[in-house]
This record gives sequence, structure tokens and C-alpha cells, in this order.
Amino acid sequence: MAGIFDSIPIITVVLFTLGLVGVIVYERSRSKTPDDSDS
Repeated sequence: MAGIFDSIPIITVVLFTLGLVGVIVYERSRSKTPDDSDS
């Protein structure tokens, strides 16, 4: 059972990273529309 608790921080970091990547990809795909080109 200790192995599960040992891997909790790793799972948290992976989920957090996936969330960040998802938000970045979503924002980039949204900014592809020629409404507001800020770059």
C-alpha cells in the first residue's frame, strides 16, 4: 500500500502538467481565429 502513497506526488505533478498543456493548447487553438491576433 505504501507504493500507492509514494506515487501520489508523481500523479499530482503529471495531472497538473497535463492540465497546463491542455489550457495552453486550447488558448492557442482559440487564438488561431482571426479575431484577436496579439502576437
